[in-house]
Amino acid sequence: MEYTFISKDTFNGIIERYIISLPVSKQEKALINLELLDKIKNVLLNPKGHTICNKNTQIWIKKKFKLEEITPDDYRVIVKANNNLVLVVENMYKVLCRTHAEVTQHGGQKQTWKSLIEKWGWIKQNIVEKFVNNCTICAIRKPSFHPLAAKPIIAGDFLSLDNLFENSIRDEENISDTIQIFDNYIKNLDDDIVFGQG
Repeated sequence: MEYTFISKDTFNGIIERYIISLPVSKQEKALINLELLDKIKNVLLNPKGHTICNKNTQIWIKKKFKLEEITPDDYRVIVKANNNLVLVVENMYKVLCRTHAEVTQHGGQKQTWKSLIEKWGWIKQNIVEKFVNNCTICAIRKPSFHPLAAKPIIAGDFLSLDNLFENSIRDEENISDTIQIFDNYIKNLDDDIVFGQG
């Protein structure tokens, strides 16, 4: 099933860009797909089985995951850090869409993230943020606040009043000009002050 507010292609692009952005050594274990999930189950069910994967991967699996028996001979993988089920990549689109639309009702990044981590493990906040940013419903609702518009513009090269009066102002023919300054904000400015007479 594909949801209307974010396509599977858009979601797959988010996943691909996330994995590519990581160092090559971390890409394989960054997210868990069904193949890696089976490997995790096999290592945890056969702790002495050295043919499943290399020693470092076995140590990583034993450190990060545990099994929970659902029925005899049927297990699910739990993340030790938060005691939550592993969310595999193949189910991520459906779970994120359902959580974002039905549970949080397009509540934004924080609300979607909090709802997801209550039940699921091994999901990355960066992916949830990108997912919500690509939601067409949330994009319409989002206020258009641009932080750059609120910052002051600081100009470095401008002619200050001090510089204006220190240097004599001359026109193209090198004739000294008279400057008249009008200031509507200062009430005690004499109208007859003339600087730089020459």
